Amino acid sequence: MLKKENRICKRTDFLNVKEKGRIYQSPFFGLIYLKNDIDKNQFGFIISKRISKRAVDRNRIKRYLSESVKRHGLENGMGWKMVFLTKREILLKSFMEVDNEVIRVFSQLKLND
Repeated sequence: MLKKENRICKRTDFLNVKEKGRIYQSPFFGLIYLKNDIDKNQFGFIISKRISKRAVDRNRIKRYLSESVKRHGLENGMGWKMVFLTKREILLKSFMEVDNEVIRVFSQLKLND
């Protein structure tokens, strides 16, 4: 799990990012990103019940994305708020496939510079 300072917790923050942010679409998820006021990256994860009715599956997806962010040090960035909007295709993927997709997206966006 990410540190509290690296998580988006408030509903107003989620809505702000969704309204003002830019979106990048991946086969497994959409990533909405917006410049932040502080010097640390903050992340939020939205996994709808439309993805899976089972909380076990939704929590596993959240752990995959969170661990991938932590594993590559993406939380120590230049101050972005990012929200992952998952797609149903992510249910069938392993951790390594999700991890590789997260790295691919971040390398294309170059937000970690």
